[in-house]
Amino acid sequence: MLLKFEGKVMELNGSGRAAEAATIDFFENGGYSSIPEKGPLSCLTVPGLVHAWGELTRYASMDLSDLLDPAIKFAERGVPLNKKYVESISASIKSLGAYDNWRKLFTPDGKVPEPGFILKQKELAESLKLIASKGVQTFYNGELAEKISRGVKEAGGLLDSEDLKNHASTWNNPISTDYRGTKIYETSPNSQAATVLLWLNMLERYDLSEIANKQDEVQGLLVETCLKAYAERAKWIADPSFVPFPSEFVSKEHAMEVLDSTENWSRSKIPSDDRGDTTYFAVADRDGNCVSMIQSNYMGFGSGIVPRGTGLVLHNRGTYFSLDRSHHNSLAPMKRTFHTLCASLGDRSGETLFALGTMGGDIQPQVQVQLLTKVLDFGVDLQKAISAPRWIMPSTIYEQQSTIFFEKGLVPSQRIPGHLKIKQLGGLSSLAGHANAVYFAREGIFGAADPRCDGAAVGV
Repeated sequence: MLLKFEGKVMELNGSGRAAEAATIDFFENGGYSSIPEKGPLSCLTVPGLVHAWGELTRYASMDLSDLLDPAIKFAERGVPLNKKYVESISASIKSLGAYDNWRKLFTPDGKVPEPGFILKQKELAESLKLIASKGVQTFYNGELAEKISRGVKEAGGLLDSEDLKNHASTWNNPISTDYRGTKIYETSPNSQAATVLLWLNMLERYDLSEIANKQDEVQGLLVETCLKAYAERAKWIADPSFVPFPSEFVSKEHAMEVLDSTENWSRSKIPSDDRGDTTYFAVADRDGNCVSMIQSNYMGFGSGIVPRGTGLVLHNRGTYFSLDRSHHNSLAPMKRTFHTLCASLGDRSGETLFALGTMGGDIQPQVQVQLLTKVLDFGVDLQKAISAPRWIMPSTIYEQQSTIFFEKGLVPSQRIPGHLKIKQLGGLSSLAGHANAVYFAREGIFGAADPRCDGAAVGV
């Protein structure tokens, strides 16, 4: 999360660390070649979001209890499920239906609900009430922590009460670069967002505005530089407490070295699958104070583990760890995994320009750069930029890109490298990620929401 308050930009990293018992030896001795994507062994990192709420309220004008009140009421009274939510439940039944608490929560009548069904989550409401009345520490060292650790232990997982008790969010100085006169801030590692800054620094060699009418050339240049930026992403980004992040990574000099390099990289191919369940929101006021906030349960409903009596579905972000001891993102106790979440903030001459974020797993830097170049190089309105068709190349840090997808209305460039398979999407697609933003103009504050998802721009 990025926060700008009274002119100062700050970063809050709420991501959780791996359990003390989460070791490569544990999984190898159990016969695993990779960390399970679902179930009790997949929820191996501490849920950090609730602690981050507490940190963020330092700058809030309302108490946490008041902020949680609407969520408590929605959980108690229920909300009607839309078509996408129902489709998500239906898609998850095969992998998560074996976990009783998850199945009872999301298929209360023993079957996938129809759109419009009122889903009530009374146990979740009670958990939120505990947080509202006793503070966020109940989640980590109190009544709620006891329920969570007991539930994970009953399911056969690794997280325990000490892991929860030892968790803390961290305040960092966000990383940044200057691009065409705009200072772009991004969330620092273990987030992948440094990729955006490296990529923008490479693009500064070119005057994109001069080739604005040559979309084949623009697109080809973006794809070529993307491949180089993602190759660097795969080498360096991890938990900086375990693997020091090179200070030069976001420098202009390093960008030119990468741009001029002919080095190729190769890793064993592991099929990428961006089945994320990410939420991004931006909030701003007339004074330029703003929050650029992103969070995720990962892979739809996360691990599928719901500790009894909590209504909380634990995430599975730790499954991105590698069991390869030589890899910089290898699993280790108290380590934060590389994660795909990126939050951005733009500032020009000290004035807030935008707060922007994207959803879509590993493709988030690709969506951000396509939007930022449209807005900052070509002067496109941010809402129009978000609504425009885009291309994506899904790939984790463990593989090279092999396929490039194009939404309808976007013609593949003749400069697309030959090793990439070209696939056309039928229209605007969730595969191309979701983006939302708040931006500032002479006329006031505006919001932009992606037609690919259920986001909305709301003025208060």
